[in-house]
Amino acid sequence: MENFEVIYNSLNFANIFWQLGATLIFILADIISGVITAIILKNLDSQRMREGLLRKALLILIVVLSFIVDGAFKITFISKAVCIYILLMEVISILENLKKAGIDLGKLGDLLKIKQEENTINLVVKKEDNEKEK
Repeated sequence: MENFEVIYNSLNFANIFWQLGATLIFILADIISGVITAIILKNLDSQRMREGLLRKALLILIVVLSFIVDGAFKITFISKAVCIYILLMEVISILENLKKAGIDLGKLGDLLKIKQEENTINLVVKKEDNEKEK
């Protein structure tokens, strides 16, 4: 538990602008990388885009609420933890998008191998289901 506290205390944003700005920039970067990957894979789907944008809107809502909680109770660790978590989540999602688009990530890509295989299986199953419906 002490190691977690040391790591957490060493992860500081320069100021509130960068805490909020970095989080929003990474959310936007994930959206852009997802759209570009969908275009490359020729599976751009407006319903999936809508659902993805709604998920991102919920993430932004969580960030806003975390700042409200921090302000209401005069604390800073809730918004900091939420922003760090979302940043890490978005970085992983961006890396997954890069890998799906065919960009070699080297050893880092091997860490994402399991997730990529699951996505491939899901795409194949969806394609088979769509063909059965026709």
